[in-house]
Amino acid sequence: MLFQYFITAAPTKLHTSGVSVYMHQFSVTEQWVVSNKKSSHGVSGIFIKLMVRVREEHMPLSVFLVRLCGIIGGIFLSSDNLHILIGYFVDIIYCRFRLGADQSKEVSQY
Repeated sequence: MLFQYFITAAPTKLHTSGVSVYMHQFSVTEQWVVSNKKSSHGVSGIFIKLMVRVREEHMPLSVFLVRLCGIIGGIFLSSDNLHILIGYFVDIIYCRFRLGADQSKEVSQY
């Protein structure tokens, strides 16, 4: 059996509007493999993690309003397309029922 344990400590720098903190994110993983080969062995070595930076940035009001208008416009466009599609299918179904009713009237009149 081959057992591998990985312990990772990633340094993290967090910037928010009121706080600037250096911290570490820890993770532990475990892996084991059953192998019949006598020559199989695990990977040994030193693994380096780079620093993770998390930064809070405020966007200008103009950028926020442009994005908001884009979202609202997309919602209106999607709902309009859905309305047109549903109307199209309703018209097809209604015309088929009406066509069937008209054909039955013509048959009964003769």
